Amino acid sequence: MASRQTIIKEVKVLLKAGALPREFGVEEADYADLVNAALTRYSKDVPLVSFADYSGDSETFDFPLPEDWDDSLSFIREVEYPQGERKPSFLRRSSWIIYAKGTPAARFRLMYFAPQMGHTLRLFYTIKHTADDVRTSVPENDRTAMAWLAAAEGCHLLARRFAQSSSPTLAADSVDYQSKSSEYTRLGRELERKYQNHLGRKEGEVAGPAGASLDWDVLLSLARGEYFTHGASEDR
Repeated sequence: MASRQTIIKEVKVLLKAGALPREFGVEEADYADLVNAALTRYSKDVPLVSFADYSGDSETFDFPLPEDWDDSLSFIREVEYPQGERKPSFLRRSSWIIYAKGTPAARFRLMYFAPQMGHTLRLFYTIKHTADDVRTSVPENDRTAMAWLAAAEGCHLLARRFAQSSSPTLAADSVDYQSKSSEYTRLGRELERKYQNHLGRKEGEVAGPAGASLDWDVLLSLARGEYFTHGASEDR
């Protein structure tokens, strides 16, 4: 089973860690930071979806956000109500908001009704991917791409270290330092390009923020007073 250490091993190979001068070497703790930075980026590109259930009491319309909600990258994908039907029912986007988003008072708020007693509301939302010494939530087919991304972060780090190094005594060494900086800059760009290609994106393209597109069906539903829809999210 893949883990953080599996990814770190691949990153070390990509960075040619064994051939680095001691003063420019990447510390073991740095590799964990590189993987964490890559996980943050990957989580925005390929979100991990989780869910939380809320029991109705016919009165409550405000609910706390899930404990693992991350203000920097989490967003709500779907809201199912009532949960458990053979053909799932999803609330239209206009029927709920995140109240006071980004503050300690943030709550999930239903705008037009309260879940009935005995019924459950299910919130589908995104969270950050994880990786520890035992396992990772990154799918196996994306693991190598994750290593490319983490190694790209490492290349940028090494390029800066070589570029900012103090001038050595020998002029030849100075040329070598600049050469190494350029080498890692090129490698970083190449690895970033491979990562983007793996995800089917063009170079430089990034995942757009949730809700950035305009949903005309949702806008029209405001006038019609329709708060529910059946089937998958594409039907909204």
